[in-house]
Order: sequence, then C-alpha cells, then structure tokens
Amino acid sequence: MFMKNIASWFVLISVVLFAACEDGDLNESPVTFGIRHDKTLNEYEAVASNTGEFSSTDYPDFSSVLAFSYSLDGSSSGEFVATGVLITPKWILTAGHNFYVAEEQSEPALVSGITVFSGNNPNTPDAQYEVVNVIYHPTWVSENEDFLKANDLCLVELAEPILDIVPAKVYTENDEPLDQTTWFAGFGDYTNNPNGMSLSKKHAVENILDRKVSGIQSGSEPNLYSGGLLAFDFDSPLGDFNSLGDDIVNSDEAILGGGNSSPDAVEFEGATVPGDSGGPLFMNIDGSWQVVGILSGGANEPYSGHETSDYGDISVYIRVSQNIQWINDIVE
Repeated sequence: MFMKNIASWFVLISVVLFAACEDGDLNESPVTFGIRHDKTLNEYEAVASNTGEFSSTDYPDFSSVLAFSYSLDGSSSGEFVATGVLITPKWILTAGHNFYVAEEQSEPALVSGITVFSGNNPNTPDAQYEVVNVIYHPTWVSENEDFLKANDLCLVELAEPILDIVPAKVYTENDEPLDQTTWFAGFGDYTNNPNGMSLSKKHAVENILDRKVSGIQSGSEPNLYSGGLLAFDFDSPLGDFNSLGDDIVNSDEAILGGGNSSPDAVEFEGATVPGDSGGPLFMNIDGSWQVVGILSGGANEPYSGHETSDYGDISVYIRVSQNIQWINDIVE
C-alpha cells in the first residue's frame, strides 16, 4: 500500500545522473523511474489503452485491469492506491498486502472504505464500484511476509457485477514458459513524490520472464498451502544492468532460484512502481493472453546503491496457477 495526496497527475521526466552499476563502480548511466529513459510515459499509457496499433491480439486486453482507492478506517478519504484484475464479473484478484499488513495495521482495511475504478484514468473513471467483501489467501493474515511465503493474494467481491468488461482469463496449468514475453499493467504513481501518492493513468510494461519458483509453503498440517513466484528484472537498453544475470545474489534473489536472464531490453521494457501492487502479469499461452501472476513486490537492493524502480529493479509476482484451487473455490 502507498499513501496518496490530492495533487494532479504528473509525467516524470527521466534525467541523466551517475548511478551505481552491478560491480559497485560508478558509471555514467541514465537514471530512470519505471520506464526506459529513451521513451515517454505517454507511450506506455498508449499500450495500456489498447488504442491504434495496440488494439490487436498481439497485446493483452487491459480493460480488466482496475484501480483501487481506499482508506483503512472505512472512510471515503482514499489515502491509498492499488491495482487489481477482474477475473469474473463480480470478483477482482489482487495482492493481500494492499489491504492488510500486520506491521502497519491492527486489522484489515474496512470494506466500506474501498472503491474500485474502471477505465484508463481513475481521476476521470469510466465507472466506479462498491466493494462488499475481501477474502484473503488462507494464510495471509497470519503469515504476511510480502512474497516470501508466496501467499500475497486476496479476492475482492463487488456489490454488483461489471457487465461491460470482459474478465481476464486466469492461467491454470502450472507450466508458465520461461524466457517468453510478459505484459504487466497497473496504476502506480510515476510522480515519485516523497510526500504522498497520486492516482495515475493505467500503463503497461513489457518484460521477459526470468524466474519461476514452486513449492514455497505456508500454514501447517492439515492446512498446508504450496505457492510459487515469478520474476523479471528491468534491463537497460544500454545493456549495462542485468540483475538476474549477474553474480550478485542477495537473500531475496536466492528465493527466486537460479536461471538465465538476457541483458537485452525489449521495446517497452519497464519496472513496477508504488501503487502497481496487485496488478496482473499476462502471458500469451496457447494463443490466448492469460493472467499468470499478481504483483507482490520487488527484491531488496539487487545491487549496491539501487534506487526503487530504476534499472536493475526486480519485480516479483505470486503465481496464480499454484493458487487456482483456492481461487476457484471462492469465485465459482
């Protein structure tokens, strides 16, 4: 979760500064926030809007990606922002930490304070919806450790079904292909304002799936759950950052296991930013775009001096396929 202020949405302009490379030395390298330094945020927003060239089946239909505005006390102040994905007309899949983190709260956020927005700009939404229920992964309330337990999920029930948006297809087969293209969409804040957070337009970023992990357990017998993670790193178009392909492996990276990672950036390479939490990761599998992951967070300091959402950032997702039985038990 992240604080939000009432300031209007701004576009972040990337600047060129000195940054630390993976080897710890200083190198004259572009510093950016969430997107390639040689592209504009408008380009990433255009992809998420599915207009023009981005309306083809070469891209996911991002209309199912929805924004949350909420307060912990049930009021309408909306001091927090998050992202989720519609998977049935009445149910949204998102991250559990959006509404409950034990270190910060005595109890989960009150349902009465949660509002859902559809459309590409939550400041002028297509529609807004009331929430009547939030159901957390069975072990999230007792074991909420970001992605470390692979259980950072919850399902949000709407008061009325959304009938004018096609729900996203959820992947069920537990065989996500590595080294393949993924697309992520969210409403995270690109103003990078240290004093609070603004609702931002929907944006979409492209990456290559670098890691897939299974067998992470939470709970205990007879209520033992097994989950998994997916992850990718934010590569620079200059080829000088490849966090999941270098020799530096901290404790968070170790959880993601070994594997390969190309240093080559794709056209809409990007990282996730605050407010993107709970957003969906799409992959084209067997000819259809499906949700394979839900954003939980990022690996801590993948190299010395790393700044959040800059090159080298590692985004970590909860694998949907390993939680499909729980999901289906709730929404069907």
